[in-house]
Amino acid sequence: MSHSVLIYANCQGEELQKTGQFMQCMAGRLDFKWIPLHLVTEEDWAKKYGGDFMADVVTVWEQVETGGVSPNRAALHDRIPKHVPIVRFPPFSATCLWPFAGNDPRVARDPDRYPWPDSIAAVVSTETLSDDELFEKYLRVTTERMPDLDRRLRLDVARWKAADAIADVALADWVEETFRSVKLFYTSGHVTATAVAFLMKQILSRCSILSPALARAAIGEVDILLRRHTGQDFECVPIHPMVAGRLNLRFFDPNATYRWHAHDWTFREYILHYIRWADYLK
Repeated sequence: MSHSVLIYANCQGEELQKTGQFMQCMAGRLDFKWIPLHLVTEEDWAKKYGGDFMADVVTVWEQVETGGVSPNRAALHDRIPKHVPIVRFPPFSATCLWPFAGNDPRVARDPDRYPWPDSIAAVVSTETLSDDELFEKYLRVTTERMPDLDRRLRLDVARWKAADAIADVALADWVEETFRSVKLFYTSGHVTATAVAFLMKQILSRCSILSPALARAAIGEVDILLRRHTGQDFECVPIHPMVAGRLNLRFFDPNATYRWHAHDWTFREYILHYIRWADYLK
């Protein structure tokens, strides 16, 4: 029988799965499965993730969440054999980098076009203005309404530390020490290869089913595998220049372009597309 690692996580788990699947040292030893915790349904548990799916699982990498145990997590725990070890790890998240994430009714109506809402852009979208006037008004209103970003960061750090407290892998200190000098986030929940690599190596070092030699070999492969990988960059939400300045983001380039599917947009271009809810597939 083959042996598998089961990863229970949000979309960050897919990055771990793909990295594991391409490791030469794991070939023929371990396969990697992923259950997307944000998408799994009751029907999935009944039809896709039953006894046959779990039969070859020899360890579980479980992304934690604070709060009570959700029905999906309870369903997972019911299916994990008692002898199977679990490595628990926190999710990456950062809300302080996008302080205007909030309500935009258009997202509810059309959730796939621009799924990362901007509440100020939503308000400005009702204006009949030229591009220059729209962008100037967006900058003016966001400058006026910029919240206390140090407080937002403290709240993020508190959430990171709360997740660390119930996990086997700790991320909070590393993220706090690193996020200003190295880009870690494309959105509040999508991460760069730097973050994926750090997390993968931390989990591998704590995976008890791996011999010390195999764990060292796997950890050594991570940076090689991901050296040209960019991470979850299919949707990159630009960071507001004032946010970059207030939080002292040393990696920030005001002239950078940001990938949005097949497009590369500046901060201004992205904001104008978002305000106008422009169709970018034409």
